[in-house]
Amino acid sequence: MVKRILAIDIGNTAATIGFYEGGRLLEFGSMYYNNIPKYVRKLAKGGKKSHLNVVISSVFPKMTSFLKCKLQSINGLKIWVAGSNIPIKIRHKYINYNGLGVDRKVNIYGVIRMYRLPMLIIDYGTATTFDYIDSKGVFRGGMIVPGPETAYRALAQRAALLPKGLSMPKRAKSFLGRNARECMESGILEGYGAMTDELIMRFRKKYGKNLRVLATGGFAGVIRPYAKYIDTIDPRHSIKSLLALFRNKT
Repeated sequence: MVKRILAIDIGNTAATIGFYEGGRLLEFGSMYYNNIPKYVRKLAKGGKKSHLNVVISSVFPKMTSFLKCKLQSINGLKIWVAGSNIPIKIRHKYINYNGLGVDRKVNIYGVIRMYRLPMLIIDYGTATTFDYIDSKGVFRGGMIVPGPETAYRALAQRAALLPKGLSMPKRAKSFLGRNARECMESGILEGYGAMTDELIMRFRKKYGKNLRVLATGGFAGVIRPYAKYIDTIDPRHSIKSLLALFRNKT
């Protein structure tokens, strides 16, 4: 029987989905929360010979409850929630492991399973997190800073004379802006690129030059041209990590 797995990564502002069939990733992308139940029903009906496993990672408890309520009535479906009926086993030095976000735990688990260590994970989302895993596969701790879009929107909202309602830029027109919008675009992209590079250098100075860097999250590809020291970009890392977690749940 071919295994069919839908991985759903629920963030604070968006959901990322990845549909696997027979180990192959057939669909990947972002999806509005309200569209997920309809999408899952379609997948469940299309798999007459095999059940559909839905694996969820979430930092949005209310949305997790909403989706579980909507999905439980669908026949041929098994729901798995990372950190609930799938434990995430990681060796760590974190003081309050229960308070560590499930998204970070899943990313760390995936890195330990799939990459050569030591590794620094940078996840660009609503928040940008920096998580360090040492050469023995132990999570030592990390950092949290506002995500690029969070900072960009906050700046526009709090500064009376700056333009409002702008979406996060995908590139800067030039290094030096010649109007307010261009200055904001260059500032957020060059600024986050510079912050990324400087923090990578500080991590490597403290933990060794062999520390590799993985960047993931929705804005990883946007920041990449402005940061020199990232080794690997993989926006699908969280989805791949959920798949690894599901496969090794027993």
